[in-house]
Amino acid sequence: MIWEDKTINQLKYESNYSKDTKLRENLYPLFNTVFGIPENTFKDFYFRGFWDPTYKPYSFFSEGYAVANVSTFDFPIFLNGVLHKAAGIQSVMTHPDYRKKGLMNTLMKKALAEIDESYNLSFLVTSDPNLYKKYGFRILNEYFYVKDYNHKGSHCADLKSIDVFDSHDLKKIQDLFKKNVPSTSVFYPVNYEHPFYLNMYNPNMKNLVYYSASLDLMIMYEVVDNKLELFDVIGSSLPDLDKICSLIPEPFHEIHLFFNPDKFSTGFNVLEYDSPDKLMVRGNLEISQPSFKLPIFAEF
Repeated sequence: MIWEDKTINQLKYESNYSKDTKLRENLYPLFNTVFGIPENTFKDFYFRGFWDPTYKPYSFFSEGYAVANVSTFDFPIFLNGVLHKAAGIQSVMTHPDYRKKGLMNTLMKKALAEIDESYNLSFLVTSDPNLYKKYGFRILNEYFYVKDYNHKGSHCADLKSIDVFDSHDLKKIQDLFKKNVPSTSVFYPVNYEHPFYLNMYNPNMKNLVYYSASLDLMIMYEVVDNKLELFDVIGSSLPDLDKICSLIPEPFHEIHLFFNPDKFSTGFNVLEYDSPDKLMVRGNLEISQPSFKLPIFAEF
């Protein structure tokens, strides 16, 4: 699609239109153009009820189609065991033919003005952090946690793959998220069900999700080079580390934990998490422990 060159005054501004089918579906092509995410992914995402009801797009439209967008959503988070009201920012994108016209800057200012009315904190994940520093965002360094652990593999593990696209499995996943106890009290989003669903369209992530009937627990993990990479545990209680490891059929001799181990035993070494995608925050973030990690399946 070729867009005519238009000034910002010739574009139509729309916001908070998620329930408007025509406008919402005319946002989807922009995801495809900018991020390569097929339009059908979002049609399916909405049809299955995965869409976050707090998702609020701020967009400019040309000839009925979105050409620039910034979106916000509720992102309540536990910090030091205390629940904080926060916002997330995502879906920041501009059609290539409409860049360098100030559209993103205008939309970001509109979104932040509304955020500031209700929230003290806002978060985003980006591969271009310099783009957001002028709006008051700063990078939060993330960490993972390493510990020697000799596990020979379990022959009685009841772990089974669980599929968000299966209606029976989906109900179980929804129930687990509703009663989930945070894996850490240091830094943990209260309910990241909706970004989790979107991440399930990535087959590499979808294949890392398992369910234990004996513990009524969902575990996201993989074993790579004899190392257990434990991404998160979703359920009504958090078992001790030995109990979790007893579920894993593969042998491993080292654990890589991708959330703060404050609820587990000591003995973890702290290593900086290296990723092209950076977690950023705007606002006064007070946290007792300097090391934490946004759960990978909660990234947005």
